[in-house]
Amino acid sequence: MLFNRINIRSSLVRERNSQQRLLRQANDILNASFRNDAETLERLKKSSDQKINFSELINSENIFSLEEIKKVCIRYRLRFLDTSYFRPPYPYTAISEINDFEKKSGIKIKSFKIIAPSKAFDLENINKDPILFAELSNNKFYLLHQWGTELSWHRKLLTWPLQNFKTLLITLFLFCFAFSFSIPSSVMNIFSLQSEIYLRIWLSIHTFIGLLGLVLWAGLSFDKTFSSLNWNSKYYNY
Repeated sequence: MLFNRINIRSSLVRERNSQQRLLRQANDILNASFRNDAETLERLKKSSDQKINFSELINSENIFSLEEIKKVCIRYRLRFLDTSYFRPPYPYTAISEINDFEKKSGIKIKSFKIIAPSKAFDLENINKDPILFAELSNNKFYLLHQWGTELSWHRKLLTWPLQNFKTLLITLFLFCFAFSFSIPSSVMNIFSLQSEIYLRIWLSIHTFIGLLGLVLWAGLSFDKTFSSLNWNSKYYNY
């Protein structure tokens, strides 16, 4: 009643029960969130072959084709594999992005792919440059999240010779040609300009042959292959 006397003890009990009820509700929400995050992480570690129909997605700007991904991986010597092969821990932001995507789209992702440097799929703890994708139908992939640091500006230059056999040949030939024609004429000890040019061309060709043999031997010895052959392989080293 409005004019009843106030019992402080009863007020304290009601306040305590109210606080406990709020705490229980908050704890239930947190537990549900933790369970959802754990379930999402489990799906990341055990990526399946179940694809998504990309026509159901809203943001088409995040959709990339397998051919586009392949070219970028070859260009920068990266790998594109199932997340089940990815060794470093996933940041919470990646889990959060997946949960937000699934909540907005109403789609449960089962198949995940990731772009990362080769060492990220070894036992080393490399957490650099990964890009997480959801696998769609028709060889399409939806970009979910990117974390880590960006690639260095000179990576494309350093990895270009190893993209394929053609780029290796071009690189070796240009190097041998530049080396042969950078030798001073006084060292060549040739009196005729025409003879000197012939000698430099001869030296370029033979240096190229010798260096090519050395590079191929080193590649076979250390089990290294071209990016065009290994961009989506889980078996060989880079």
